[in-house]
Amino acid sequence: MVKLEYVNIGLAGTLVLVLGALHVVAVGNAAQRSEMIGFQRVTESLQSKLVAKRQVLQSQQERLNKGSAIAENIGPAVLADISAAAEKNSNPKLKELLQKYGVRAKGVPAGAQGAAKPGNTP
Repeated sequence: MVKLEYVNIGLAGTLVLVLGALHVVAVGNAAQRSEMIGFQRVTESLQSKLVAKRQVLQSQQERLNKGSAIAENIGPAVLADISAAAEKNSNPKLKELLQKYGVRAKGVPAGAQGAAKPGNTP
């Protein structure tokens, strides 16, 4: 029966070694899980910042689009009307100002007030 005791002691020793290995793996796993949670928090933080930056960028893009629409559509019409008014009223100061910025009258009829279209940009 002595042999059975040695087998039991051997099995107990093996069990202790397996439990020790399991403990080491569990501790390493917990450390990795903790690190992963930290990475997830950083990622979530960066994602919220990214969303905020995208919203700012979208807002700025909308402003740029509005400004471009004004510059392309309304601005030329207004300049054409101002040029026509300067010609009609013989306003030399206004004519000089328009010429300073490269706006020239394009044969706009003297009676055309507010009738300028975007295509009539001087």
